[in-house]
Amino acid sequence: MPRRFFNRRKVIKVLHWTTFALLLYFFFVEPDEVERGNQAAKSAALSTHAGVGFLLAIVAGVWSVMFWTKGAAGRPGPKLPAWGKRAHPILNTGLYHLLPIMVLTGALSGLLAPFAVRGFGVIPLNFSGGLRGLHSVMTEVHEFTFDALTLLVIAHLSFHIGRHYILKDNALRIMAPRALHKYL
Repeated sequence: MPRRFFNRRKVIKVLHWTTFALLLYFFFVEPDEVERGNQAAKSAALSTHAGVGFLLAIVAGVWSVMFWTKGAAGRPGPKLPAWGKRAHPILNTGLYHLLPIMVLTGALSGLLAPFAVRGFGVIPLNFSGGLRGLHSVMTEVHEFTFDALTLLVIAHLSFHIGRHYILKDNALRIMAPRALHKYL
């Protein structure tokens, strides 16, 4: 039987690691860090933040469609204790729900901005007619959801690293690229 070009597991791995890389960008390149710079530095940081956010919105959209049509990708493993079988769906589906909420709050923050927001300096993402007060509120909500998502990602990562090394159920091999399997 010929191999299918579209393999759901491969697509999930690509989405998984792309999402992780984009979230790492937001974690390490916080736009508030540039507040100490000049206006050009602030504008460049916002432009990059909005552009990477636009890419994350596309990835989150694909994740969401896959989740709504096919359900969660992973199931609790047989070696998990009872508490782990209860925690697994909370951690995994929590990410499916919180990621699009975080992206949506960022999009609303950008749409409500009283200044032009261009992704990577090119893609127009708003009409620059927003209200400063609503923009500030939505920015705070966006930062809160990002912090909540960061905590959930850390819990998710810790859970699966624990599964892999404590339960020895090879949980990391499921999502790691095949080239890294010899190190796990």
